[in-house]
Amino acid sequence: MKHIERRGEIYIITPHKDLTDGHETREIEWAMDHILAEGPPHVVIDLGHVSFINSAALGTLVQALTSCTNRGGWFRVAQVGKRIHNLFLITRLSFAFDTYDTVEEALQGVGQGS
Repeated sequence: MKHIERRGEIYIITPHKDLTDGHETREIEWAMDHILAEGPPHVVIDLGHVSFINSAALGTLVQALTSCTNRGGWFRVAQVGKRIHNLFLITRLSFAFDTYDTVEEALQGVGQGS
């Protein structure tokens, strides 16, 4: 189950399981639909509890990034583990995602890790 926290105009989505094309990924899609409906989206996804992302879930993250950017907002990724970091490198998504070592750094937009 994921957790959604709101700090001012910033949403923090924290999945607590690996991201596959299952329930956890659908919950992120649902959360993004609600966030996008509220105005320019500012989203941090905290992957600190996630050790695996499959291709379907990766597509969900890319869609979230694209939707946020197209609506004048931003989408940041925090606490990316080594395995997911390597996936981002292999898929060249490390150039697309703004990644941060901690959620706090992502909230401030400093200390970009990629």
